[in-house]
Amino acid sequence: MGIVARRSVIATTIAALLGSFTFGVAAQQPPPVRIGVLMPVKSLVGKQGHQGAVVAAEMINADGGILGGRRIELVVYDTNFQPAEGVGAAQRLLNQDKIKFIAGEISSTVALAVVQLAQANGALFMAAVPKHPDVTASGYDRVFRLNSTTAMDARDFDIVLTEKIKPSKVAVLAENSDFGRLTIANLRKLFGNKVVAAEAYDMTQNDFSTLVTKVKGSGADLVCIAGSNMEQYGNILRLMQELKLDAKRCVMPGILNSEGVRVAGNAAESAFSADIYVPSLDNPLNKRFVAAYQAKYKETPEKIEELGFESIWLLAKAMQKAGTADDPAKVAKVLHEDKWETPRGIVTFDKNGQAASGALINLVVKDGKLIPAP
Repeated sequence: MGIVARRSVIATTIAALLGSFTFGVAAQQPPPVRIGVLMPVKSLVGKQGHQGAVVAAEMINADGGILGGRRIELVVYDTNFQPAEGVGAAQRLLNQDKIKFIAGEISSTVALAVVQLAQANGALFMAAVPKHPDVTASGYDRVFRLNSTTAMDARDFDIVLTEKIKPSKVAVLAENSDFGRLTIANLRKLFGNKVVAAEAYDMTQNDFSTLVTKVKGSGADLVCIAGSNMEQYGNILRLMQELKLDAKRCVMPGILNSEGVRVAGNAAESAFSADIYVPSLDNPLNKRFVAAYQAKYKETPEKIEELGFESIWLLAKAMQKAGTADDPAKVAKVLHEDKWETPRGIVTFDKNGQAASGALINLVVKDGKLIPAP
């Protein structure tokens, strides 16, 4: 055998040995834990929630994963704020991808439809942002919600509206969704005949001139906006300024953030709201989350991003504690029973799966920045 031939045999032998080693390592690598994520990812708010979820998965994986080194893998589908698309996406996760843990979503209307599918399939649904109380009113013990509800917000924010703002006439501009319709009903109950205008707009609408003109004609001295899509409420604020609608501007709790302020520009100045999270909260996990998010996306995360983060972080931590990524009932049980560390502080869940974490933080736009109100 010549030198070239011998070298060929040696090279082939080494390659085979390396291949066997690589195969052995791959064979020992545990399978990932797959979590479904539903978000209207083509919108700004959906993008924010999704990015928060990604940061959670990356932090967990950087810590070594869960359940003996299993990495978190996100399977993401767009819901486009539409119940039909949300149902279709959830069905793909459940039937095609064989995933029993679903997180995310912004829209209450989409979430209400997904709850029914989760219950029918024995899956666990961790709703991140939807605010309608009925999301956790089904009696199904594997549905959880991280955001505050409209009723929870009202306990604190109604006092601000009635005792600090004290409007004579109130107008409401709300998205045509379960959340928007409930907000109109709640404000009518709070203010009675002081509500002089209540207008609903479609989730895909982009021309608000007729609605804002009606509100201006009502003579309202307080305008409350209830819409989860920041492109929409940002443009409504801009149009109010263009039409010289001289009224105080309230964006209902849990909605206003810095990206919405950017869309509105200086038309957002003095607009006020309230929320359950601000990025300046002083605790170790929040500092780590904010730093990781800023490093990846060059932006500071706010409530939507934080809830997206929580939806994955808490599922992973609960799976670890339950000792399983395959049994939604066991994971739900530990979620209900324990206290959980999150960037906004300690979170607990009541018997219906509703999260609780503390009082609302009042916010106001000043000099183009969203800050805690004095």
